[in-house]
Amino acid sequence: MAVEWSQGAGAVHPAPGWPRALTAMAVALTALLVAFFPTFTSMVETWQRSETFAHGFLIVPIVAFLVFRLRHELASLQPRPCLLAVIPLVLITLMWVMGELVDVISVRQFAAVLMVPALVWLVLGGEITRRLQFPLAYLLFAVPFGEFMVEPMMIWTADFTVGAIRLTGVPVYRDGLFFDLPTGRWSVVAACSGVRYLIASVALGTLFAYLMYRSWTRRLIFVAIAILVPIVANWLRAYGIVMIGHLSDMRLAAGVDHLLYGWVFFGVVILLMFLIGALWREDHLSTGQNSGDKTPGTGVAEPAPRTGRLVTATALALLLTVSGPLYAGWMNHRDLGEVQGLGSGPLLVEGWQAASEADAEPWTPGYRNARASRGGLVVQEEAGHAVGLHIDYYRAQHRHGNMVGWANTLAGRHRDDWRQHSGGRTAVPGIDRQGDRVLLSGPDGRRVVAWRWYWVGGRLTTSGHEVKAREALSRLLGGRDDAALVVLYADYRNDPAEAEAALAQYAAQALPQALRLLDGVAGP
Repeated sequence: MAVEWSQGAGAVHPAPGWPRALTAMAVALTALLVAFFPTFTSMVETWQRSETFAHGFLIVPIVAFLVFRLRHELASLQPRPCLLAVIPLVLITLMWVMGELVDVISVRQFAAVLMVPALVWLVLGGEITRRLQFPLAYLLFAVPFGEFMVEPMMIWTADFTVGAIRLTGVPVYRDGLFFDLPTGRWSVVAACSGVRYLIASVALGTLFAYLMYRSWTRRLIFVAIAILVPIVANWLRAYGIVMIGHLSDMRLAAGVDHLLYGWVFFGVVILLMFLIGALWREDHLSTGQNSGDKTPGTGVAEPAPRTGRLVTATALALLLTVSGPLYAGWMNHRDLGEVQGLGSGPLLVEGWQAASEADAEPWTPGYRNARASRGGLVVQEEAGHAVGLHIDYYRAQHRHGNMVGWANTLAGRHRDDWRQHSGGRTAVPGIDRQGDRVLLSGPDGRRVVAWRWYWVGGRLTTSGHEVKAREALSRLLGGRDDAALVVLYADYRNDPAEAEAALAQYAAQALPQALRLLDGVAGP
């Protein structure tokens, strides 16, 4: 019995190659789901755990709806496997393997999702993939990504709120993300950053732009507005809540209603954005108008490609899909060896000697999971300031814990008695990479200035992304993921410059020696 899909007054006969192509596509996607099940499960767990990414549950149903809308256009096209798609599929597989070997979950998740359009291109061909380009791209919104924006958006929100309060004429004292008004104290926390508003607005705004507009210019403008509006709206929301609390003598907007006011305000703003955007809607135009799309053909479909090409494409899809997890699993079971040769105690150089317990108490960075550590204080032989060097060495991080990650900071996320403050950059003569200069405050009024570098691949850097990239490339090629944290530090009373003069003198001699030591630990 012939299958006909009605379309207006006529009917569309699906191209003859669709039954076999859909079977092959189902096999490829099933293999993808099974091979990368832990990666997809990690995405679902984040949707469940975080309200910021709860919209992830809607992405797949939305994509299915978008594909359903295109069913008549797709039916008139002949699936033709494209073996050229093997190239991006190989690259995406390598991307996932590198993310797995150095435990970067966002890289694994993006790679797993990007495999879907690559498989569609391989099995169904380029023309069908072009028709599905937006639904396939929209799948990326399923990846829980964007939390890196929390801290900068918290700072922006605090900047705007404090500035607006001062313009209002209300006295305010600011200390970082905390600020005091005559009626009470406020702070900008992660929930106030506006990231969840931004992510929700961009996801909805992108879908709205695709459905309502045909011109790419209008689509891009609306997406830009969907990015800008929630940021500004969150600033106004924060300012409004603080002022409501201040004017009501902290009787309003200080408890549960704080969040309620925020969501109501955000909902009204987003609704107005969509209502105004709808004034320029173009969804009444045909698909080809103002978009450059070609009207789908309605004639007799071309003959289906030979079965051998489809079988080859399906076999390649299965091979590449399962190869990534198998290779990463084999690499992660390799024994990378113990860490030897780092030594213990302070690193002594000419003119410096080990400090006594009376000189100062050694400070340790809040990094964890190191395989070996070395550190201690030294003082100049001519009664100089006590300074210290601390080294944490990492190896087999997939098994023992990562050096670069959210959990590791100089203050230490597991320590409540230390606070970390921004301090800029610092340079050491003879060292080609500047270090991060960080100020820390601890118990009993203790203050520490710290200079931090990461060592990876025989060189220093301050970029966590560079560390991960070098580790991933080394592991991919069969090497180790050796890396180290190098921190120079000193206590100070009022001005950190008091201690940094001695710190610079010690660093000029100790850092080159530390680099030679690390090269020896890494071995050939």
